[in-house]
Amino acid sequence: MNGAYARLGLDCPLYAWHRASVARILLISSLTAGSHVGSTVSAFIMRRLGVDVAVLPTTLFGRHPGWGLPGGTITPPEVLQGMWDGLKAQLDAGGRPFDGIMTGYMGDESHIDLACEAIDTLKPDHILVDPVMGDWDKDAPERGRLYIPKNRAEALCDELVPRAHIVTPNSWEWRYLTGSMEEPRADPPRPLAGMRETLVTSVEAQDKIGAMLFSTHKTYRILHDRYPNMPHGGGDALAADYLAHRVLGQSSEAAFSSAISSVFAMMRAADVLDAGELPFVRAQDTLKDAAPLTMETL
Repeated sequence: MNGAYARLGLDCPLYAWHRASVARILLISSLTAGSHVGSTVSAFIMRRLGVDVAVLPTTLFGRHPGWGLPGGTITPPEVLQGMWDGLKAQLDAGGRPFDGIMTGYMGDESHIDLACEAIDTLKPDHILVDPVMGDWDKDAPERGRLYIPKNRAEALCDELVPRAHIVTPNSWEWRYLTGSMEEPRADPPRPLAGMRETLVTSVEAQDKIGAMLFSTHKTYRILHDRYPNMPHGGGDALAADYLAHRVLGQSSEAAFSSAISSVFAMMRAADVLDAGELPFVRAQDTLKDAAPLTMETL
């Protein structure tokens, strides 16, 4: 037995599997039992990439609301607070600290308060806020809309986003965050003031669509073909993939390339068998071996 461990370069069986430190992320986002969105897809992707994840669920839904009535409920504030209190108690008892925090859909204004408290308490090196609050209107492509109450959107903009190192809005959410709603949709976004990294999705250019990254005074863009019907969950997957690579030590440029290429390949793998859901289990190998897409430096 000891010879087997020696061949693997491990000199102590009882210690070997605990020697390396594993990166850890706190994920505060929706939980949807039957749909591949929110923490369901984000936690899977980060774990598949080698990151330990703790989840505080802001919803307890049966399915994505885009399919109809989701069932379940918004997580009651006292329930989410109790979970956070338990997590803090474990940290105080010697639990491993967090290297990053990612926030997604906030089901209640109190969830935003709790996320801010978690950020202020943990102070990790990487804080990613995915400002899930609105999108373009498919029936009126030149317009978009909030799908959360305005007071919750304003709290997200005023309280949570300023605490982030990384923000990952879609192109409509970027316009809401920056107050640039009067600009034509085709205009390229700009970085958010004071943000370390801004990753904007759903960026259009002629017949292509993709994303832009603003980081350390450089701008990168990756474009790819459009697909007529894209599964829900792509934004959750991309934000999680990007943050996992950043926490694991990749540069922002490398993390951007890896995340976009992987999620694009996963989206491309979706077919009628997936019934409109992101095929993240069936296509999980794309997280490690997706062919890189062309990245421009602008």
